[in-house]
Amino acid sequence: MNKRYLYLALAAILGLFIGGKWNIPLAAWIVPIFIIRFFRDSDKAGRNFLLLWVVSAIPTIISWQGATFMSKIHPLAEVGFFLLTTPLGLLPYVIDRIYYRRFGSTAWLTLIFPIANTAMDFFSASGSPFGTFGAMAYSQRDFLPAMQIASVTGLWGVTFVMSWFASLINHFWDKKPAPLSWTFAGALALILSLSLGRTLLPAQPTHTAQIAGFSLPAGKLIEVMTQFSAGAEREAAISDLHADELNQIRILADEGANIVVLQEGAGMGSSEQVEKLIADASAIAKEKNIYIVLPVFDLGKQPAENKVHIIDPNGEIVLTHVKYGGNDFEGSLKGDGILQTIDTPYGKLSAVICWDADFPNAVKQAGEQNVDLLFVPSNDWLEVKDIHAGMATFRAVENGMSIFRQTGEGVSMVTNAYGKIINRVDMFEENASGFTGIQNVQTPIGSLNTLYPSVGDGVGNVMLLGLVGLLIGLWVTRKK
Repeated sequence: MNKRYLYLALAAILGLFIGGKWNIPLAAWIVPIFIIRFFRDSDKAGRNFLLLWVVSAIPTIISWQGATFMSKIHPLAEVGFFLLTTPLGLLPYVIDRIYYRRFGSTAWLTLIFPIANTAMDFFSASGSPFGTFGAMAYSQRDFLPAMQIASVTGLWGVTFVMSWFASLINHFWDKKPAPLSWTFAGALALILSLSLGRTLLPAQPTHTAQIAGFSLPAGKLIEVMTQFSAGAEREAAISDLHADELNQIRILADEGANIVVLQEGAGMGSSEQVEKLIADASAIAKEKNIYIVLPVFDLGKQPAENKVHIIDPNGEIVLTHVKYGGNDFEGSLKGDGILQTIDTPYGKLSAVICWDADFPNAVKQAGEQNVDLLFVPSNDWLEVKDIHAGMATFRAVENGMSIFRQTGEGVSMVTNAYGKIINRVDMFEENASGFTGIQNVQTPIGSLNTLYPSVGDGVGNVMLLGLVGLLIGLWVTRKK
C-alpha cells in the first residue's frame, strides 16, 4: 500500500476529532503533518487536491453536524457550506507544496505553511457574521498550555505555532536538520514551555465572590416565545415564568450568593412585562443586598431588544449591554459593540451576551479596561454546547479575567483568567424538573496583564501581508 494513502487515511480518521463535538486537542497538531506529507509527494496535484477536498470535508461534516447556524436553515445548507469552504482551508497546503517542489526542504521554508495557514484562518474569521466560529485555535479548548499563547497573540498565534510544528516535523522527516532547523525547533519548544509554565505558576485572584446562576428548564424559552402571540395565555405563561425566576433569585440569595446570574433571554416578554420584571428584580437586589445580572428579551420593541442589565444592591441598573453578535440571524436590535464596566466591591465587572463572545477583537475592550470578571449569559443547543462553551474560555485567557457563563440549552461554566474550568454544568446531563444549570460557586475574580488587548489582530494582519508576499513570490519564481 502506498504510504501516502495511509497518511491520508490517518488524517481523515483524526479529522473527526478536530474542534467539533468530539474534540481531542492533539489531533489538530497531527493531522496537518500527514496532509503536508501526502500532498507534497503527490505527482498529480489536481487529482489529489480533489481527493484531499473530499477526505477533509467528510470528517468535518460528520463531527460538526448540527453545530452551526446553517443547520437551523436546512441540514443540507450546512453540508453545502462545509463543502464550499473546505478548499479555502486547503490553499495553504497548495502554497506549501509549490514552494517545496521549487526549493526543497529548508529551515526557512518551514515558515511557508504556518504563514499561509494562519492568514487563511484569520481571513475566514474577519468580517464573518459568525465571528471567529470555526477558528483552528478553538481545537485547543481544555489544553491549557496551548491556550496561553492567546494571552499574547490571540487565536492567530495558536494557529501559527500548531502549523509551524507540522511544518518542522516534515522538515526533520525529509532531511538531516541544519543548525537553523534546530534553532527554529528550540524557539517552538521555548514558546510551549513558557506557555506551560504560565499554567503551573498562576497568580492568585484579587477577589472572590459567591456567584450563583440558573437557566430555564429544557425547551422553556422556545415554548414561551411560541406562546407570545397567544393573547391572555401569553400573559399568564410569561407572568408565571417571571414569578418563578424571582423566587429562584431569592432562594440563591438566601443560600449566600453575592451575585445571581440568569441565562440569555430569561426576562422575555412585552415591554410592560420586561419593565415589571426589572422593577421586581431591583426590589429583591435591594432587599437581599445582592447584584443581579438580568438578561431580558423585549419582544414588544421593533426590532426586539436582547439586553443584559446589572442591578446593584441599591436596586439601581448600573450597566446595560445590547447584544451585537448574530443580530441578523435572530432579528434583534444590533448593539454598538462598546463594552460597559462597573466597579464593585468584588472588582470591575462587565457583561456581554452569548454570540458577542465570539468576537475577540470587541471583547478585548475588557482587557484594555482591566475587567476582573465578565458575565456571558448565553443560550445554545445540544450539538454546539461544548464547542461554544470552549470558545468563551479563550476570551478569559486573552484578556486575563475570569468568566461566568450561564447558559440555557447548553453548558454553563466558570473559568479563571487562565482558562481553567472552575465549575461546569451540562444541562443535558441533568435530570432536573425545574430550573437547570444551577451554579453556586466561590468564584475567583481578578485581572492579569496580558499583551493581547494591545496586539489585537496584529498577528493575523501580519500573516495576511505574509500571504500576499508568498503569492508574489510564487509569481516571480514561476519560470524557475
